[in-house]
Amino acid sequence: MRISILVLLAVVGATPAMAQTPTAGSWPDAVQRLRTAPKARLARPRPRSATTAATLATIVDEREPNDSVRTADSIALGDQARGVVDPAGDVDTWFVDLTAGQFISVDVDAADLGSPLDATLVLLAPDGRTVVAFNDDFDGFDSRISYHVPTSGRYYVMISSFGRIGGSPQARYLLNVGLVTCTAVGTEQEPDDTPGNATPIAIGDSGTGHLCAHDANPVGDVDYWAFTGQAGTTIELQVDAAKLGLLVDPFVALFASDGTTRLAFNDDADGSDPRLQFSIVTTGTYYAAVSDAVGNNGNPFPYTLRIRAIVPGPGDPITLRAENLGFPLGLAVGSTGDLFVGDVGGNRLLRVPAQGPVTTFATGIPSPLGLAFDASGQLLVASRDGTVYRVTPQGQTTRFITDAAFPFWIAVASDGRIWLTNVLDRSLRRYSAAGRLEAQFDGIPIGGSGPGPLALGPSGEPYVSNGTEIWKLVDGQFQRVLTNGVVIWGFAFDVAGNIYVPAPTAGRIQLFDRTGAVLADPFAVGPDAPQAVAFGRDATGTTVARLFATDPLAGRVIEMNPAGVAHPGLPVGFTAPFTPEAAAAGLLGGDGLSAADRQLLDAIGNHNGRFDVGDFQAYLRTLNGLPGSTP
Repeated sequence: MRISILVLLAVVGATPAMAQTPTAGSWPDAVQRLRTAPKARLARPRPRSATTAATLATIVDEREPNDSVRTADSIALGDQARGVVDPAGDVDTWFVDLTAGQFISVDVDAADLGSPLDATLVLLAPDGRTVVAFNDDFDGFDSRISYHVPTSGRYYVMISSFGRIGGSPQARYLLNVGLVTCTAVGTEQEPDDTPGNATPIAIGDSGTGHLCAHDANPVGDVDYWAFTGQAGTTIELQVDAAKLGLLVDPFVALFASDGTTRLAFNDDADGSDPRLQFSIVTTGTYYAAVSDAVGNNGNPFPYTLRIRAIVPGPGDPITLRAENLGFPLGLAVGSTGDLFVGDVGGNRLLRVPAQGPVTTFATGIPSPLGLAFDASGQLLVASRDGTVYRVTPQGQTTRFITDAAFPFWIAVASDGRIWLTNVLDRSLRRYSAAGRLEAQFDGIPIGGSGPGPLALGPSGEPYVSNGTEIWKLVDGQFQRVLTNGVVIWGFAFDVAGNIYVPAPTAGRIQLFDRTGAVLADPFAVGPDAPQAVAFGRDATGTTVARLFATDPLAGRVIEMNPAGVAHPGLPVGFTAPFTPEAAAAGLLGGDGLSAADRQLLDAIGNHNGRFDVGDFQAYLRTLNGLPGSTP
């Protein structure tokens, strides 16, 4: 889930922790847990970056005390410092004079000495306070910082044990300080930082390269590879770098023949290494771009790019429904077939019609997440501000549900009841059609990070994702339906009970049957990082066999190949529970309506606590928008 969640947090304005500060459930947390594993982990192959530093001129021994900027030891470019982190909590500080424009490397060697030190490096600006670079565990437990010097001056290097909890007479280290030299490595042909000078490669081959930010461009080093793709071919691009034993984070993007139109992107499909698939529609030259998520101050590292042909899924090739949508996440389909999308970054809702341009439907909803239409045909929107908003067909918004601290995903049942996941207390909630809380179910026992994305199954029971699993609620208890190897976001059902699962970190959509057995993996490999899927509806509101998905990193909505969609989607939302005649009789004093029926009609209508003429008129308008209705 990492790429999509990190992007989402960045877009909605959350403040993520520093990259090396573990948070519960995050990938740094997993790395920290590895620290408790046996030190045999250090015996794994430890490849070195092909980047070189200047020949070491002098070995400098530390002199205690040197635990502050004021008492720092001196070291020069090209020197090797030698020291010991002792006692526990000890910090060794070194200063080095640098010149603007230099690209330096500060590298710790401890494991090679047989040292137990798990070193952490910090580089401070000339003011002695501002942290300009930080690293932990670049090469095994050894750390390395690479840094483009923006301003001449005296900089300070601080080395300590991770968390400043370790240290002993055996915690020895060598600290190498030198200039970075970027050179071509492997089969790549530098310069190759634009499509115009891309290194050629063929489908079925692999290439080796080296990411090294040779200048101060904030993007860092970008290596382009050019290949010819034939229409009808589905390809896979895979980058191996973290697999080589380095704590790095490369990503890969695929560009069209013009060199600027991005077709696909991936980060972290295989741990920290990226992998993407794409179905080629037009024969021509395509470009694979490999870069580093850290940018120009990342440590140089080698990588291998593999390009191969694979078997496409039945949902390939995809087609573009709408683009330039900002960061589209949630997706709902209206009764006339229009798509409604929440732009998380733009705090707005967009309408994507079958014909004509995309229009702004509503604004002012902070970070819209899950979307669903309620019994009255109004759009419910879960927002990061802790509110579920209700949006009229004219785009007017009001606060509707306000007691869920972090509403995430939302679904409306056939009886008009509303199901909602709250990620703050990790609960699944059920509300009346009027927005009154009826029941709450603890989702903590399902584990993972759920309950998150939500959909209602063929029998009306709620299904939720906990990250890599789907669970359903049966008689108040959660039951596991399927376990997946990758992250599951906003899924959907067809009328046969099959589950279409978007897997954003893997860049594909998967298809499972109602028991959790795989029917097609991939179902479609064309999407970039699909987050939510939904079945289309025709002009009468009937759900059809057309599947759409939001693709936030590409800012678009896409459609799977309709020829590969075997069944229409499961109808979603409200279904009329009684005829207009029964409602009219109830209005005139008949006893055909229950108290719950009257409450539902009031929720559809004017919310004044009783069933009256205004509610009846609203019910007739609702029926007029339902498929097959003739009120």
